[in-house]
Amino acid sequence: MDSFASGFAGVDQASDSQSFVRCLDFIHSLPFFQECKRRSFGELGVRPGMSVLEVGCGNGTDARVLAGLAGPEGRVTGIDASTTMLSTARARGQEPGVPAPEFVRCDAAHLPFPDLTFGAVREDRVLQHTKDPGDVIREMARVTRPSGRVVVFEPDWETLAIYPGERRVTRNVLNLWCDRFPSGWAGRSLYASFREAGLGHVTVLPLDLVLTDFSLASRLYDLPTTLRLAVRSGAVSPRQAENWAQEQEQADAAGQFFSSMTFFLVTGTKQG
Repeated sequence: MDSFASGFAGVDQASDSQSFVRCLDFIHSLPFFQECKRRSFGELGVRPGMSVLEVGCGNGTDARVLAGLAGPEGRVTGIDASTTMLSTARARGQEPGVPAPEFVRCDAAHLPFPDLTFGAVREDRVLQHTKDPGDVIREMARVTRPSGRVVVFEPDWETLAIYPGERRVTRNVLNLWCDRFPSGWAGRSLYASFREAGLGHVTVLPLDLVLTDFSLASRLYDLPTTLRLAVRSGAVSPRQAENWAQEQEQADAAGQFFSSMTFFLVTGTKQG
């Protein structure tokens, strides 16, 4: 596998596609992301009986929460480009008395739904894996009914900071990680994309993830793979990579490791 940064764009072609399912389960287990999801559900304003679209539903975790909020009279549809993810989503159960979401395989930039289909549309950390986030946001806006909300949660990977580490080496490693994503700057592009899509009342909430546990940061940011790729590309030398990793481990042992990362929760309203 190349890395999780670039791999989510082609899950079904990966030699171990289930590793991406496990990656999502790991992320969903972290309190920071649980709180961000809670905030995004609140921004979406789902009420009983609403029709809701989850773009890039992955393993179906969030779509099932939305189905609970929409209730028996509601309709929740999750879309994803990966058959691996959709198979997982369909296999996982739903709470008794709550209809299971419908899961559809399609490209988020070409949604197979008529205009004005859904009362609310949500997306969580998918645009970073697409070549043009603006195309997806325009489609999300197109299928949203007037006064309906569009809610998006995305990282900006160039805001990732790690300490300690020699400055040039740290920059080379983290910039390589950012650039492995099809849209590593997705977070900073959201406001403009919402406005271009004709959405109004756009609000932007930055949410910062601070980690002081190197092993957790290493797993979340796939640092071992990133270091290997940095050496392979010539961005850093093998000795520099080894020294950099040792600095992080020593700082962690001394209780001094630090990392931070900014995500953006953006909400807009369909006009008309």
